[in-house]
Amino acid sequence: MKRKQIEKIAPVQPSRKGEYITTVQKMDDILILNVYKGGKLRGRHALNTETGEYSQYRAEEKDWKPWKYAALLDIDTSLGGWYSSDEKKKAVFDTKEQEQMVREAFLKMSKKVHWNYNTYDLIDEAEKQYKRKQKEKTEDNRVKRVQDKMNLMPELPADAHEWIWRQEGAADFVFLDKGSGKWTCTFCQKSYDEKFLKRTDGGKRIRHNDMVICPRCKKVIMAKKRVQEMRQKTHFSLLQKIDNRMSVLRHFDVLIIWDMKGRKIRINEAVRTILNHTSTFPQYCAEIFYNQFGTGGIYGGAEGWNYEYAYFDNKGNPANRREFAGYLYPEGIEEALNDTAYIGWGRLFAQMAAVGEKLNYNKLLATQNSREMIGVVEYLFKGRYYKLLRETSEKISYWNAEYYGVLHIGERGIEEIFGITDKQVINRIRDVDGGEEMVLWMRWSVREGQKISQEVLEWLSKNDIEQGDVKFIKDRMSLQQIMNYVNRQQKECYRSKTAKQILDQWRDYLDMLRKLGKKTDDVMMYRPKELKRRHDECVEEIRRQQMIAEMRRNAKQRAAEAKRMREKFPGAEDILKEIKEKYEFAGEEYIIIVPQKLIEIVAEGQALHHCIGATDRYFDRIMQRETYICFLRKSGAPKLPFYTIEVEPGGTIRQHRGMYDEEPGIEKIKPFLRDWQKEIRKRMSKKDHEYAAASAVKRQENIEELRAKNNTKVLQGLMEDFMEASEGSL
Repeated sequence: MKRKQIEKIAPVQPSRKGEYITTVQKMDDILILNVYKGGKLRGRHALNTETGEYSQYRAEEKDWKPWKYAALLDIDTSLGGWYSSDEKKKAVFDTKEQEQMVREAFLKMSKKVHWNYNTYDLIDEAEKQYKRKQKEKTEDNRVKRVQDKMNLMPELPADAHEWIWRQEGAADFVFLDKGSGKWTCTFCQKSYDEKFLKRTDGGKRIRHNDMVICPRCKKVIMAKKRVQEMRQKTHFSLLQKIDNRMSVLRHFDVLIIWDMKGRKIRINEAVRTILNHTSTFPQYCAEIFYNQFGTGGIYGGAEGWNYEYAYFDNKGNPANRREFAGYLYPEGIEEALNDTAYIGWGRLFAQMAAVGEKLNYNKLLATQNSREMIGVVEYLFKGRYYKLLRETSEKISYWNAEYYGVLHIGERGIEEIFGITDKQVINRIRDVDGGEEMVLWMRWSVREGQKISQEVLEWLSKNDIEQGDVKFIKDRMSLQQIMNYVNRQQKECYRSKTAKQILDQWRDYLDMLRKLGKKTDDVMMYRPKELKRRHDECVEEIRRQQMIAEMRRNAKQRAAEAKRMREKFPGAEDILKEIKEKYEFAGEEYIIIVPQKLIEIVAEGQALHHCIGATDRYFDRIMQRETYICFLRKSGAPKLPFYTIEVEPGGTIRQHRGMYDEEPGIEKIKPFLRDWQKEIRKRMSKKDHEYAAASAVKRQENIEELRAKNNTKVLQGLMEDFMEASEGSL
């Protein structure tokens, strides 16, 4: 735009009066629209009829602005171009000849307009087309920069497939073809009759999952008689130096498939984190690029994708790709991290990768060169605290790059870091490969002066028993007695349940006794011989009393129950009051209400006949700030129960339940829930992000526990309800 030359040309004065008058001049390919308001020059709008470029000179400011013609006419451009006919009437030209000059120029210029467009619309459309072209050009340039950077990615190591297979145990199988009666080894691909197979335990008949010796390759493999395919999912990361300016941390999802045809390994790259060298880009540590395609190809399809067919961008993460705990390819690590903000991890990462430690290396890198974090991780690794090492690598927030686990990061001595004064007690954690919960148990042991036998310690570690799991009975029974009782119930009544599940049943039983007004300090009551039978009897009694209560509802009974719940879950109602302003939300059709009393949640569950409010775990989660309970109501009926929502501090929805666990109109409701999630993310504080990170860890632990128990029904329900709110990464 020839601005200086335009300024030298005196603007044409209007020959008529009016609130807004536009005079027209031409300089080469540039049309100059002089806008007068009340007879005074407001500004000059210059448009290049060849390129579409436009700029605006403001008379008062004596400066050029990248604004549209509408701005000189005081038309509100924030309306996105939807102007009323009255607004458009402000575009009044001084003479018909001048207006015709404008029309001819823009009719020729724009191919998307029609001859019956008014003159204002012709100008507006030309400006829109120019803006669109500029945006397209800007986006094309951005995409080119991204792809140029992605084209620099080094090749995947030649041994990556075999290496990841070895990391996962180098397993192979022998499958039975029921049609031919032949067995086929996935390692050597040879087929043979069953008589040639030998069981490693000396048995004769080959059964499903027996370990056998392949007669051809002599490899010890597992016999699969009931299935024709085995699948194993895993993850790994790869650190590579790109050039003297940057390195890259690449995250891969892996699917290993064994079948009659042998072994196939599918590798799909999920995330690339460019690590800029500090000498070249001191202000930018890292930049994240996500694979724009999901993992449906490798986990759902027969063949899947190879990593080279992925498309990466840093503008968004539509496929919700993530970095997971996994193995780290052991070569090139120190070279890749050299001259980056993460150089301090190089030697330690190389050592941990060499022995196949499966960790969340990405979260560790999020702390950058934190000496305290590097020191603690190194001690855990070299001290062989493997489970605690894995858990520590997960307990880092992407939001603030801070550790939120149980260890005291930043302390100097190992006793201070563990919060335990006795080194022998610390060593016991290693002996049972204990994690964070075992650290808490050892602290409790030292603090309370109560020894924990090796048998009990191993039981606690094996079953992941937390202090909260036994808090309900720990005041009446020792840990040894608790273990013995649970083991007996598992043997006699609950053969299909885990120790933690039995503890949950036991706690629910005692809770129901209290609700029924029965004593719980009598050993015959709190330690029944047949827990299952007594638990089921209490369930029926509670149901009967609830039916009676529904018929005899009165304020006195409701107040008493509310008081009991406040005493049982101290502070929970304070948390609900605290989050009320942050989580309540209103739309045109629906509103979100935060209950202020726990009894309201119970009443909601009873009214909708679902489990939320009927068990203590939801109130425990509120107290721990793991999840909150909110009510979804219709705007026209705010007091009528409709949906109950379980939401994490970060806005991720775990469950949404309507009447009898049904979900009427849920697809219509989901857009409103998405808007609510976005609003929550805007309102979140730094502390809320920490709560959200911890909640996500608990959620994943719950999912893994359900998978381990093969509880597909509950897991499917949770997956159908799950609505994740977006969050940051490294």
